Order: sequence, then structure tokens, then C-alpha cells
Amino acid sequence: LFTRTLKVAMLGESAVDARVAPIYKRYPDVDTTILAGAGEIELHFRTRGTTLDAAQARADEVAELVEDELDDAVYSRNGESLEQIVSYWLQMRNATVAVAESCTGGLLAERITSISGSSRYFLGGAVVYSNQLKTEFAGVPEEMIHRHGAVSREVAAALAEGIRYRCESTFGVGITGVAGPSGGTSDKPVGLVFHAVASDTGTEIVQRTFPGDRKRIRRFASTMALDMLRKKLM
Repeated sequence: LFTRTLKVAMLGESAVDARVAPIYKRYPDVDTTILAGAGEIELHFRTRGTTLDAAQARADEVAELVEDELDDAVYSRNGESLEQIVSYWLQMRNATVAVAESCTGGLLAERITSISGSSRYFLGGAVVYSNQLKTEFAGVPEEMIHRHGAVSREVAAALAEGIRYRCESTFGVGITGVAGPSGGTSDKPVGLVFHAVASDTGTEIVQRTFPGDRKRIRRFASTMALDMLRKKLM
């Protein structure tokens, strides 16, 4: 009996299944299970063979086809967490990272530092809930916050760029959003989050609106930021 597991970031369960079902349905001898979390999907391919090598070869055949279909959305095929994969890439690139978080309240930093040895690449950062601290700790201009609001593309980018400058890191990550359950408006509803990753090649910004309660939204947002960093490093 052998099981191969692929882990996928920031694709919905139904979207993943629609893309990979035509592949795994061609292999009735391989049991395929899809498990969904907040921003992460696990695909389990389990089969039996006359030997372990034979079972592994069959499961890997399906997994490799699925991996080709989902491309860089697949971040692990050996059970590693997203944090572990980001750790691997940062160390391989000899890169460092710093973070400025608002709605995630330090969750991104906690996930990064959950990996042993993270002091080699994680310089630190700031939880900048108030507008005043966004300015003092990450250098976000007060006028920018007044013009665009604390939850905006502009402020997310300024957080990432400002913390990168302050910490002298290779990458800076900024997150700002509405985690709820209160605080949402028609223009900026609960679940709206802006994520930014800054480096010497520029700043990437992603806007997403996540479903669920406060805990789930914060988890989604931290996963999105980690995945953006992973792809940037790749």
C-alpha cells in the first residue's frame, strides 16, 4: 500500500477537482481523495501493488500528471508544509524576509518562525494595527492612508516596501485587510485583504476577498502571502 500526497495553494477545491478529475478517473485502481483547508488543498493518491515499488510507481504516475496540470500551484509532493517550502527557497537563494502585518496580527510571522532555523532568513517585522504605527514602523505616508484608506493596494505596497527598507531584507511582505466580523463596508467588505511582496525587482500586489469567519480569513491571508513569497523565490 502506498500513498502520494500533493499539496496545492490558493486554488479552490471545486476548481482543482474540475481540472484533475479527467486525469484521476482514468486510474480506477488508484483511490483519489481531495481535502480542503483555508487556502490549501491536499490530493491523496493511494494504491496497492504486488510490491511497494510497484504501488509507488502507479501512484506517482497519476500524481505526476496532476502536477503537470496544476503547475506551480503545487508546492509539495512529500508532505512539507508551505512554511517549510518557503524556508527551503529562502535558504537556497540566501535571501531574507521581513513582514508588516495589520489584519493577520502576527500570524504570518508566527508561521514563518514555526520552522527551526528561521533566524537564518527571518529578520523580523511589525504588527501595525493602528495607522500611526503603519507610519512610524513601516514608513507609510499619513497622506496615503488618508487618501486611500488603511485597507488599500497602495498601503499594502507601502507596508512591504517600508519594512523591507527598515529591516534591510531581500523581501518585504505587507498585509492589510478587514478580518471581521465588524468593520466591513460596501466598498471594503469583510474578507477583503491586500497582500504585497516587495523586492529589488519591484512590488507585487494581490487583492483577494476570502470567505469565512475571522480566524479563517486570517489563515487565508497568511497563506496567500506565503504563496506569493514562494512563487517570487522560484
